Amino acid sequence: MNSKGILTLQFGHYSNFIGTHWWNIQEQGFDYTSHSEIDHDVLYREGVTNKHGVTFTPRLLLVDLKGSLKHLPERGELYDEPPKPTKSDVNWDSDLVEIEGVSGNNKNQFLKDLENPEESHKVLTKTYDLEKDVTVWSDFLYSRFHPRTVTVINEYQHENEHTPFDAFPLGKDLWNSSSFEDDFSNKIRSYVEECDYFQGFHLLSDCTDAFSGLSAGCMEHLEDDYCRKSILAFPVVPSFFPDSKFETKEQQCHAIINESVRVLNLALSFNAFNAHSSLFVPLCMGSKGWRQPGPKNEFNHTVYDSELAYHSSAILAAALDTFTLKHRLKSSSFSLVDLCADLSHNGRKAAAASLCMPFSFNVDANLLECLDNWEGPLTKSITPNCTIGSDRLMQYVILRGIREDRLKQQADRAEKQRNLPAYKCDSITEMLSLYLSYSTHATINNVTVVRKPLDVKTPFPRIFDEFIGQAGYVGATPRPGHINVESVPVMAGLHSGSGVGDMLESLYTEARRIKYPRFHQFINAGIDKDEYEACLESLLTLRENYMDNYYI
Repeated sequence: MNSKGILTLQFGHYSNFIGTHWWNIQEQGFDYTSHSEIDHDVLYREGVTNKHGVTFTPRLLLVDLKGSLKHLPERGELYDEPPKPTKSDVNWDSDLVEIEGVSGNNKNQFLKDLENPEESHKVLTKTYDLEKDVTVWSDFLYSRFHPRTVTVINEYQHENEHTPFDAFPLGKDLWNSSSFEDDFSNKIRSYVEECDYFQGFHLLSDCTDAFSGLSAGCMEHLEDDYCRKSILAFPVVPSFFPDSKFETKEQQCHAIINESVRVLNLALSFNAFNAHSSLFVPLCMGSKGWRQPGPKNEFNHTVYDSELAYHSSAILAAALDTFTLKHRLKSSSFSLVDLCADLSHNGRKAAAASLCMPFSFNVDANLLECLDNWEGPLTKSITPNCTIGSDRLMQYVILRGIREDRLKQQADRAEKQRNLPAYKCDSITEMLSLYLSYSTHATINNVTVVRKPLDVKTPFPRIFDEFIGQAGYVGATPRPGHINVESVPVMAGLHSGSGVGDMLESLYTEARRIKYPRFHQFINAGIDKDEYEACLESLLTLRENYMDNYYI
């Protein structure tokens, strides 16, 4: 039994890409000693298999479409093998029945090694060609799930163009079906009742397709049944849509229609997140995010392919793991409700996220030298259409992976450093807080420092350039080709400020341009023009909460 559990919910294929990386990162970094800074019981639960083996699995429920699991059984592979079908399972003449099976040989080498007792302990340090092998999130799943974790929507097929699961009302209708809602609600209740003290929910959801409506329905249920628990939600936008690469006029017209549907889903889902979550933080590795994700966000010493969900989702997972650390630390009484309350003050239900990965720290440097030479903001926004700025913010900043002995030069070698005000600082927290106080105006800065870096062993993608060393520091010479990066220092933040209002206004403007009556799949499902107009007005009202004269 744990002290302050959180249940994570994941809705949609891209959210499950992010979640898979997130759970992989956590399991690679497990520290079972008393020196561990992170309370793993917050997001994980202890259990026992049918063979009396002790397990430690994510407190997680995820939803995806039929065909999206590939080789992964719906009940997972940890507790028991799924029963093999026999001819006696059907009430037909056995001579007329033929059993066909899907071969398990389509697993990539990483998964085969993971199942091999002689190779499984080596997979975190080996190199695989996962860029070519990964087509769904289970292709790089290192974690093992509880049998109740996965829910498959059998009514819709993954990547089926003829019956796409693409519109907000489809997801809302699915949630309202008793067969889905009752089963999923019971799974939620089972997890919640296991906790001594239950904090609330992390919720990741694709928000450009019908999973936006499904997560909206779920949040309404959570608000009704767990009204005193916090819901920290992350609507996510993929960094690439295949329809952006069109060759014919017909394909271009089809792409424009798809883009408009995505904008409608975004507007309706943001309205739902505003109404039913405690705080929501949109995430995207594209700088624009609405119709098309736009140019990818760039980070120093990081080279990634934004068209690969395997790559872009890894970066978002690194951010997610870092900026949720504050309410997952053993040493802190800070909780999920505290985070949501601080950042949603005065009705500011939306916040922005930022990231710096790796945090550019030279192998022979100290933090004072690093900050003194830093140019521009410490982090970059990973919330679409949002410039965070440095004026009148409420922000939480988390830095991980820098040791206290790298704070500053020793007094006998300090030279010019001794003349800097920051030299009087005695901790990384104090120095970073001082730096932020100088670089921001009228801003409330909350700084958290964690000793543990981010683990980026296999199956995390090899996206760091040759000047990042094995421990994640920037070196003067290239890293040998046979050496992989195993961990990196990272900085991430959550921010509430006027830039979030600009993000909401840009979505409102884009959604207002759409001729709503043309989209019959929304109107026929019961979302008439008046309801859509009310949604847009709600977005505009939320945007007004971010005007400076409303706050500071």
